[in-house]
Amino acid sequence: MSAKIKAADIRKEYEELDKDKILDELVDSKLEIEKLRRKLRKYENPNTPPSKQGFDKPEAKGLPVGRKPGKVYDYERTTRPKDTPNTHPITVTADFNPTNGNINIVKTGFYIERIITDFKIEKVVTKYTFIEYKDKNTGELFFAKHPDVPDAGIFGKNVISLANLLHFEYRVTLEGVADIFTKVCDISMSPPTALELCNRAVLKATPIYNVINVNLQQSPVANADETGSNQNGKSEWLWGFFTPLLAFFVFNKQRGGDIVEKVLKNFKGILGCDGWRTYAIFSEHQGILLQRCWAHLIREVKKICKGIDGLDDAYIWICDMFDEIQRLRMIKSEKIRQKGYAKLIAEMEMWCQIYYVHDGMKDIVKKVVNGKEFWFTCVLHPEVEPTNNAAERGLRKFVVIKKIIGCLRSEQGKINMQVMLSVFQTWRLQGLNPYKELRAIV
Repeated sequence: MSAKIKAADIRKEYEELDKDKILDELVDSKLEIEKLRRKLRKYENPNTPPSKQGFDKPEAKGLPVGRKPGKVYDYERTTRPKDTPNTHPITVTADFNPTNGNINIVKTGFYIERIITDFKIEKVVTKYTFIEYKDKNTGELFFAKHPDVPDAGIFGKNVISLANLLHFEYRVTLEGVADIFTKVCDISMSPPTALELCNRAVLKATPIYNVINVNLQQSPVANADETGSNQNGKSEWLWGFFTPLLAFFVFNKQRGGDIVEKVLKNFKGILGCDGWRTYAIFSEHQGILLQRCWAHLIREVKKICKGIDGLDDAYIWICDMFDEIQRLRMIKSEKIRQKGYAKLIAEMEMWCQIYYVHDGMKDIVKKVVNGKEFWFTCVLHPEVEPTNNAAERGLRKFVVIKKIIGCLRSEQGKINMQVMLSVFQTWRLQGLNPYKELRAIV
């Protein structure tokens, strides 16, 4: 009823206005609506992460109210085995009854045993005396070296390694790193000191970073993606390149340009990617195969077709093609996969011809057409994933770091971030202990 009254009031208000005034207000309203739509598209589009989508409360969307369920562990849980004691056993006795303070107590002969695992944080300060030597043959003077002493500074390898692990791997701010060492480890430290420890680690890790780049270019398959970044408010981009055992990050001032050619200049394999034009240009110049991301395509088609009569079949058809891709990738016969590949290309062409005439579908159809046969590379080469999810997962750590720190402050900070993210994530992909690996090189 209130809506009808409001509509009537509006009609009455406009009846008193002349035609030109009504047209002016209509134009202003259209412009305002378009402005709001553009703003809304930042939060509701197929590529927007869930954390930025929507403002409606759950009950407004018809969803059950309550907290989101936690992570589902799909493996069978077991009790952790007890560690073997490495200290003298301790017998725990009592002098009185803790309930009432009575000292008239006696042992019953019964006891229980508990094995407790803990650790002790103890600051260790060691004085080293380095003996100088002279090479009789060359006359060169040098000092002896100790494996536990880094090349520079007053902090040992454990401090340097833990500071970098906390900052780059566990996303602790430099202020937090300094506070942990000061309050927990009794090692006085300031944020600039924590930053200097990161600089020293990066200096030692850079050769490994360069080796990762070389190995990446020799890989048969890689995935690439990019995410926004900024230095003191100036927009930049972090590019990530990934294989099952490698992760390589590099900052670039542009989202496009020749960054892919620079990183993958000798790459001859297959590159998984999204629909960004930079990858298509790289493919044309280098003559390599691409695999376009089906996760992006399915999300975009679903977004367009949602709630529109006559377009539900377009989304279902795309999903059916993806299911067929998954089925063909499991077949060992190359001949059968080639037939399936040709059939899928013909089917995709038919899909484009049918839905290009529908309003709102022209852009997505053009995107599919521009992808050409690169939607189905994974059918002929099953070692390639049909989605680019591996690259998106690889960039996720920096996305979280960016939310915590806001922006990077300097060129050195960018270098530190790209090098340490690369080595830490590569070590994890290879099943190595990042702390032990970093300690071995600093």
